[in-house]
Amino acid sequence: MRTAEFPPIEGLIPHRGDSLLLDCVLEHDDESTSARVVVGASRCLEKADGTIAAWAALEYMSQCVAAHENLLAPDDGSSRIPGYLTAVVGLRLHRSHFEAGERLRVRTRRTRGRLGLGAFSHFCTIHLEGETGEEDLLAEGRLTISIPRAARNFAPVAS
Repeated sequence: MRTAEFPPIEGLIPHRGDSLLLDCVLEHDDESTSARVVVGASRCLEKADGTIAAWAALEYMSQCVAAHENLLAPDDGSSRIPGYLTAVVGLRLHRSHFEAGERLRVRTRRTRGRLGLGAFSHFCTIHLEGETGEEDLLAEGRLTISIPRAARNFAPVAS
């Protein structure tokens, strides 16, 4: 996986304002992408006590998948590739909430995909980011996204 300068997250996913939950892309290659989330930087999911419910992990993962697929898209100045979450399998949340200020590392790895069908499966994990790297596994699961017919020829087929 390579670490380099990546476009701002706003250029990779359609979310804006408080619904933009990822902070930045950390690493990317043809099969996987890692991104950072600073819990509470966006206040839209925050509870009164400052925590964010663990189900927000699903949105963190979805946004990381969107960033991955758009990093694979040709850089021809066209708009971002739209995608739609169509299935979630084996989602495991290993705690009930995230604390404000925690730094999370969200990782997605494309495991299957067929451009002709326009569906891609990604295995995603979220780890607490510590001073020495990744620490506790906080969430994991498989997400399937659907890409509309008009956008299907943007990336190589993964098996």
